[in-house]
Amino acid sequence: MLENYKTIKFSKLDTQPQPIIPDRGYKELTLDDSAISVMTDHRLEKAPICNTKTNLDNASKKMANEKTNMLFVENANGQIVGLITSTDISGEKPIQYINETKKKRDEIKVGHLMNEIENMPVLDIQDVLQAKIGDVLHTLNDIGSEYILVTTTDGDDTSIRGVFSARQIARSLNIFFSPSPAAKTFADYSRALQESHQTH
Repeated sequence: MLENYKTIKFSKLDTQPQPIIPDRGYKELTLDDSAISVMTDHRLEKAPICNTKTNLDNASKKMANEKTNMLFVENANGQIVGLITSTDISGEKPIQYINETKKKRDEIKVGHLMNEIENMPVLDIQDVLQAKIGDVLHTLNDIGSEYILVTTTDGDDTSIRGVFSARQIARSLNIFFSPSPAAKTFADYSRALQESHQTH
């Protein structure tokens, strides 16, 4: 069965190695580097997902456990129908929902507060492969969003390949970034990034 293959040249270690520090293969990124270098790629990293019936506290715990600020939201059929962020959970949305519906906080589900998938900005992976980090930031700023999804298409089937996050891009560029909870659009985040860059 293996007669058409060969043994790969190997050796033995003569030192005690250190574990590599995760950097996705890119270091000291600039705005001119490839956009794919700051995309969370779900072919490499499993997408964080909850369902529409998940309550807010459990969603927050899942974010903490998976070290993320957002979760994709799926319906009973396993289809992605929305996205929920830590800001959606800890910001004004729950208060507004409580005031409008008179429900208690523990009665609120992710499905009540999520950003519906059809309202989310989307890029095609083929366009992303040709883009730079600066192009992504310009796009986020132009559309006023902290997140933008990346999709791939196989025939008639569309899948979420990854996501761009303003926070993740800031970390990748080594820019201190602590946006105000009042920031509503990426234009606000962009100003925070620029001010931080000027003072650090």
